[in-house]
Amino acid sequence: MKTEPLQTIRGYVQALPRTPGGEDAARVAVIAGDGTEYHIAHKGAGMDLADFISADVEARGSVSSLPARGTLQEEDEPEKTRAFLLTVRSYRLTDGFDDPWYDDDA
Repeated sequence: MKTEPLQTIRGYVQALPRTPGGEDAARVAVIAGDGTEYHIAHKGAGMDLADFISADVEARGSVSSLPARGTLQEEDEPEKTRAFLLTVRSYRLTDGFDDPWYDDDA
């Protein structure tokens, strides 16, 4: 696994399905605006994010690559989803209106 410098990821918190024997597996992910999944390492500040399912969040931490996994689309055609492991150093909840799209003055 290659680790990158600290990055800031913006998105919303989503619960992940439980896997048998996956006590160390991520329980939640941050889904970025482009659909990329950042699985949250279950340690440090990331442990708190499980309390904020569906909340908009800005998380800062180190990102590592995870192997691509298959998902089923509507036509039952497998599609590979890129996922990453995010070890959260800090986070802040946002109200969702921080996006420039909502700026009436622009």
